[in-house]
Amino acid sequence: MVPAIEVKSLTTGYRGHRAIEDVSFSLPQGKVMGLLGPNGSGKSTLIKTLVGLIEPWEGDVCVLGSAPRQARRQIGYMPQAEDIDWNFPVTVREVVAMGLYRKALGLDRFRRRSEEKDRIMTALKRLSVDHLADHQAGELSGGQQRRVLCARALVREPELFLLDEPTAGLDARSEQEMIDLLGELASDGASIVFCTHDIGCAAECCDLTLFLNRQVVTYGPPATTITEEMLNRTFEGHALVMGAEGSRLALSPHDHHEREDSHRDREHVRHNHPVREHKGHGRG
Repeated sequence: MVPAIEVKSLTTGYRGHRAIEDVSFSLPQGKVMGLLGPNGSGKSTLIKTLVGLIEPWEGDVCVLGSAPRQARRQIGYMPQAEDIDWNFPVTVREVVAMGLYRKALGLDRFRRRSEEKDRIMTALKRLSVDHLADHQAGELSGGQQRRVLCARALVREPELFLLDEPTAGLDARSEQEMIDLLGELASDGASIVFCTHDIGCAAECCDLTLFLNRQVVTYGPPATTITEEMLNRTFEGHALVMGAEGSRLALSPHDHHEREDSHRDREHVRHNHPVREHKGHGRG
């Protein structure tokens, strides 16, 4: 079986800034991979490279047997909330509709629209935000916006999900619901990669974890990767083991230059790729 993702010796970045270097890993189909590392470590850069928003400088990237741009129709992409212009006047329903590609299905236009409406509402219901369908997206809370972006990725019914911090801004109950949803998608055969700062979440629901700090620190099952040594190597001594067997962990606040790296990453994509999330190009 062709791997869901095959990355070999990947080096890339933006505006002359090298964000990740010599990254290699292979994700089998139907597996859930957690991507962990401090801000500025290249997590978002890697996700955007996998979806084709950033081009490799060196190395090879293969997604579902094809180049990332060619595989986009099979990818459900959830960006960080900061990558979206929430001031644009668009409803929640319209945001989710952006996840659908318009393609000829041999159906009349009315029937196609009807089927799309059903898929949109099904995705919204699965994320428990269907009651917000006609609200302005910019009026939602941060947690609600995360759910809407996840619904946009889900509506396409993709083979691969690439989710950039899907649980950010969620309360404990909503976070557990999101984790349960990821488990359901994996049970249905989807492959999933998601960025997270929640080490407990990664240990609970991931088949594999990749620790990244510009380079791969470790990759494998959580039982072998989530150790005090690997955490300290990845987070450069800013991870504290608080419980037996690493069951409870905490990360110290990220420093200024890490936030600056993450900001430059977002600005690069906005400047160099004509992707207007709010205009519905379906490029995710």
